[in-house]
Amino acid sequence: MLTCFGIVSILVDKNFIQECSVTTLSEEAMIKKINDRDIFTATMDGGGFTLKIDRYEPAMSAAIHNGGNMRPELVENCLLSESERYYEEDPYTGSFIEQQPITLIAHDSRYEYDLNRNTDECVYETAWGKECWKQPQTEEMIATSKARHAQFYRIVSAVVEALQEDYGQCIVYDNHSYNYKRHERTDLPVFNLGTSTVKDEAWRPVIDAWLDKLKNMPVEGAEITAAENDIFYGKGWLAGHCHSLYDNVLVLATESKKVFMDELTGEPDEIVLPSLQQAYNKAVKENTATYINKNIHR
Repeated sequence: MLTCFGIVSILVDKNFIQECSVTTLSEEAMIKKINDRDIFTATMDGGGFTLKIDRYEPAMSAAIHNGGNMRPELVENCLLSESERYYEEDPYTGSFIEQQPITLIAHDSRYEYDLNRNTDECVYETAWGKECWKQPQTEEMIATSKARHAQFYRIVSAVVEALQEDYGQCIVYDNHSYNYKRHERTDLPVFNLGTSTVKDEAWRPVIDAWLDKLKNMPVEGAEITAAENDIFYGKGWLAGHCHSLYDNVLVLATESKKVFMDELTGEPDEIVLPSLQQAYNKAVKENTATYINKNIHR
């Protein structure tokens, strides 16, 4: 069984492995394809993320902490080992949504720039009580990271605005995972749906439907529980960005407890992980179909 963090971090991101056969596009070219409603899979110049659009439907699935890549200049300056960084990243979350028609999978580490913070605050000095850098980052380093962060959100907006134009509204599955062994509570939910930034109660039936899907997800080797705003509240920047700019977009900020892996060693669970990958993809697909049938007027 593979336990080396360097190997596991490669296995985490299937999209990254496939980049050799995936088109690389500039931001301008990617946005043009979205505006033209092209079907494509492409990695952004620089490798920060991959956008896949197999068909246009009013739902996008994102895994913004899935990756662990970091620019060489930052690796050299980082006080934290790869395994320490990996512990706070969200491995495998990209695989939970990879079967969906529209996916946005990040490849860069949150230690380079955190996509769940706004652009001004996305670069860490300390994280989870630990100093991150041997020497303070230069203004140029920080500017490069912030530029990559801002670029990601321009693509988010391009996709969301295209879906709004076509369907009048859309949902965004914002997928994360969390470490639970450091918490005193033993009853933390396997899935937490954060909705505190949702402004319109009209979304309540859609929220309840997804929460019900989470509660009833059949996962071998894990006793599934789900709660709303229990340990996380959906206050990250993907939700903040979309909810502040668009009244007709709902972000379903979903945290998965790391029952699918050993959070301390990085070793995947051979039973829970494949079952969860299959069940989660199926749940998203079915939930999206229900949402479209009930809310989208063709």
